[in-house]
Amino acid sequence: MPEKLKFFDIKAKKPFETDQYEVKIVERKKRGGKVKIAFAVSPYTGIRVARIIGPVKEEK
Repeated sequence: MPEKLKFFDIKAKKPFETDQYEVKIVERKKRGGKVKIAFAVSPYTGIRVARIIGPVKEEK
C-alpha cells in the first residue's frame, strides 16, 4: 500500500492527503537531472495537482 502524501489544491486553497496518486519521472531541461513528481486528483475541485517528491539518483 503506498504511503499517504500531502497535496495542495491551489484553486480551492486547501491541502489534502491521499494515497491515490501516480508517480512519474520527469527530466529537467535547464538544470539537468531527473525528478520524481506525484500527480493526484483533488477531492475539492476535481483538478489534477502535482507535488515534487525529489531528485532521482543517477547510477554510475
